[in-house]
Amino acid sequence: MSLRRLVLAVLACICPAAFPQDASTSLPTPGEILQQAEAAMGGRQALAKVTSISAMASCHGPKGHYETRLVSDRHGNLSFQQFFPDHRNIEGIHDGRGWSQNPDGTYEWIDATEVAVLRGHDFPMMAVDLARRFHDFKTIGRVQYEGQPAVQVDMIDDLGHPATIYFSSDSRLPLAVTVANLRAAAPPTITSRFDAWRSVDEVKLVNHVTILYGTDTFVFDFKVLTLNAADDHTFRVPEALMK
Repeated sequence: MSLRRLVLAVLACICPAAFPQDASTSLPTPGEILQQAEAAMGGRQALAKVTSISAMASCHGPKGHYETRLVSDRHGNLSFQQFFPDHRNIEGIHDGRGWSQNPDGTYEWIDATEVAVLRGHDFPMMAVDLARRFHDFKTIGRVQYEGQPAVQVDMIDDLGHPATIYFSSDSRLPLAVTVANLRAAAPPTITSRFDAWRSVDEVKLVNHVTILYGTDTFVFDFKVLTLNAADDHTFRVPEALMK
């Protein structure tokens, strides 16, 4: 065998073992990542059966404890209630329009920014419905997110703002979502960390979320998660707004 042929034969043997990047380090497409997350949450068939999620969270923030109650469906409708020691927030979204109850009991319509802020609190449905809540997904690369191997994916929210989501390389579930702060210039972004998941009727739902807002931290500990309990009256707009 000639020297040239010998060198080529040796390279053919060692190159696949020495340079395996094409098989092991190539980045998955956004579609593949979302499919893996879907499978980790229970699979396409199980998730397709989810028409609504009702949730109650025990919450804690810089000003103390409060409770949040959410009911949302796959059409983007939302019932949102928060109960603080000294006041409460009652708001909702129906057919894309948002409304809020004022302290004096009257009601008003809210703008698209406030609608987006409300949706940003709907963590269980957000995780299930990522492909509808965001668009223009782009795989950025493999990273370490708080010590965990992850894949970073950039995306765009409903209002055209950039956002980022991190998926666990181990569980394939979302680890955290970072979105633009729509209410204030600082901090510029808000990160919601998905700390824990719970199985509900064969579907995995996020049940513990930590919100990182500048130096402030908010915790949503979901004590109740129920599937498909919403009805036609859940998301109705207050009659005062329909006159």
